[in-house]
Amino acid sequence: MEQQRPMIYLLADQTKYLLGLSILPELDAKYYLQQGVIGQDFKLFLLTEELDWGVGEYLYQKITTAQERRGANFDNRLVAGGIFSFLLDFDPLSKVVEDKKIEIAEVLRQFKLVTKVTKEEVAKQEVLVTSFPRSVEFYQVYKLLAGQKLYYSEIRQVVRKNRLVVRDLSKVLLYLKLLGQLEIVPAIKYRIGSISCQRCGSQQVVEIECGYCESLDYHCQECLMMGEARLCRPLYLIPAMEAESELKFIEPRLEFELTTLQQDVSDQLVDFTRQDYQQALVWAVCGAGKTEVTFAVIAELLNKGRQVLFAIPRRDVVVELAERLREAFPEVSIKALYGGSDERYQQAELVIATTHQVLRYYRAFDLIILDEMDAFPYQGSEILKRVLQEAKKDQGQIIYMTATPGPEEFAELEEGRSKLIKLSARYHGYPLPEPELLTAEIQYQQEEGVVELGQLVLDKLWLSVEGDGAQVFLFVPSRDLVELVVDYLRSQFPEVNGVSWVQGSHSQDQRREEKREGFLAGDYPILVSTTIMERGVTVEKANVLVLFADWEYIFNHQTLIQMAGRSGRSLTYPEGRVWFIGNDSSDEMELARDMICELNQDARRKGYLNSMNNE
Repeated sequence: MEQQRPMIYLLADQTKYLLGLSILPELDAKYYLQQGVIGQDFKLFLLTEELDWGVGEYLYQKITTAQERRGANFDNRLVAGGIFSFLLDFDPLSKVVEDKKIEIAEVLRQFKLVTKVTKEEVAKQEVLVTSFPRSVEFYQVYKLLAGQKLYYSEIRQVVRKNRLVVRDLSKVLLYLKLLGQLEIVPAIKYRIGSISCQRCGSQQVVEIECGYCESLDYHCQECLMMGEARLCRPLYLIPAMEAESELKFIEPRLEFELTTLQQDVSDQLVDFTRQDYQQALVWAVCGAGKTEVTFAVIAELLNKGRQVLFAIPRRDVVVELAERLREAFPEVSIKALYGGSDERYQQAELVIATTHQVLRYYRAFDLIILDEMDAFPYQGSEILKRVLQEAKKDQGQIIYMTATPGPEEFAELEEGRSKLIKLSARYHGYPLPEPELLTAEIQYQQEEGVVELGQLVLDKLWLSVEGDGAQVFLFVPSRDLVELVVDYLRSQFPEVNGVSWVQGSHSQDQRREEKREGFLAGDYPILVSTTIMERGVTVEKANVLVLFADWEYIFNHQTLIQMAGRSGRSLTYPEGRVWFIGNDSSDEMELARDMICELNQDARRKGYLNSMNNE
């Protein structure tokens, strides 16, 4: 069915007519006859040859009105003996189909009739169902597909993987369309002056020589890895129905008791789902245990039979979080979606997915929780933001979680479109380490490949390793500087058992995971890194030093806050130290420090810091 192409048809009786687009107009006619939209004295005409989906949808929208697509009464445009004179002629049709230039004459002329369909051919179509969900087969298919955006090949996979036997999947899908349970649209939408992908919304669409329709076509580059969106390919949009209220008794299992602040935030999130806000912002300090505060609101929705999505930009966190949620909700069906996941076709009450995998969903979720909204690739991606909105139901809600809200989030708060919930203290009750902003003469000659850090930097490193007995995250702005700084520091620090005190890593490092695991195990005290280590790495006793912190185009305040968040995370060493060192003190450095101080003041004011630490 995926390669079957639609035709524009006219269905009419003596008083009214309907214009449709379908790969099987006879089936449409049988349905409308069954529903009483058209009388028994109907006639069915195929007005075009088979068209590619993008071409067909464009022409259909161009030559019809909304009323004509539902069923319209004849008016004075229809003259005796010339029933088609109100339609636009596109001449020559063969050229339209061949090269997709899609040029339509702007004058009304006699339409070229292609084919008349007999009543006998319409009568042959099987009457499957008159309403939804009377047919068990229809309901089973719909339930498997609800809330998703899929190609026909993907639909077949879903049906097959779930071992559902369907007599004629093509006709079931067409009837679901006629019943209003799904839409069939071209994967690439063509309009005069614009071409866009209807899967991800991108306009990064390029012309190709298509091996399927054997002519020039367009495809989307943005979501290519999720399945090729082409002008000739249909996409099925299947919104989920509103779930009926169910009475369940799901209660999350926590390995530890929530702190007073965590419990307060947890309660606020549950209250949020009962309010009129469509979104909430959880402003949580790094290492505050924000994942656990969402467990109660997840249970609240699941107990009502609602659908929940937990989205995260990074694949490794999806894998880790899925295990934590399975332990917390052992009686709940959960699936984790990321590139290469083998759970793609499973059914689940709770979905954990990377933000790219959310492309598969359409009006599916009553609640979406987005963690690390400030992280790549979600941060700065208008496509992923749009995809997230499309994945929630019309009355659904979104909880955004971040340690570093940006101007857009604060603007939404000021406009009253978002509810602010602060998680301003870590579980151990100590304030966040507040960065020291230091200036030093750091010599860096890029062309010569020479760096000299100066005594201040060396003193802070010695203080950490020898004085505090702490490991150090040393962040630099580029891969080249990783190598140069490592070489410089190795000349200043000793080796232990043949292993240097200093190791370096970046995104292109083949031994990146090995070095990361070695640092976590305490095999060496100083790790020089780009921003790849700003998230998802917790060391029991660690300080943070950021070199060239005044390079604002690399180190904005959000990145600086995330890097500072590597320090003071554990009860073993909750104070921590953070140094931002540059040749100057930048506005972003000052903003990062001020935001950290603001959260400490909020926690102190509300009594969430332990009294002995509230100095």
